[in-house]
Amino acid sequence: MRALAELVGRVHPRPEEVDAARVMAAWSKVMPERIVRRARPVSLTRGVLFINVTSSGWAQELHHMHDELLQRLRLEVKGARIAALRFRVGPLPDALVRPRRPRPPPVPPPLEILPESVGRALAGVADDELRERIARAAAISLARMK
Repeated sequence: MRALAELVGRVHPRPEEVDAARVMAAWSKVMPERIVRRARPVSLTRGVLFINVTSSGWAQELHHMHDELLQRLRLEVKGARIAALRFRVGPLPDALVRPRRPRPPPVPPPLEILPESVGRALAGVADDELRERIARAAAISLARMK
């Protein structure tokens, strides 16, 4: 016969395993992109989150940011039992990156018909492209003032 604890452990993960999964899923969401490209969590053991980094320089820089990074994780993963972060050089596991929604296309700004006096002033601009850009900027500005 097997011990009941062994059977339960196979079916129901330990709290630390749940915390580890939640923290690793949140990492890409709460950390700046420059950190996500160079550092990823690999395990959570006895409250210490081990994070592999691409170089010793990054390990040192992130060590100096320890408190800020830990706070970000704790705020995102409420109740996670993370006491400390440890950085070490090692291979980075695949990032759990959430797909970003594409930005909607920009809405063209409303245009306003330029007053005759502005049109006359623009006639003195020799460069066609510059004249068009100035006219467009003036039209947008006038439309926003209404």
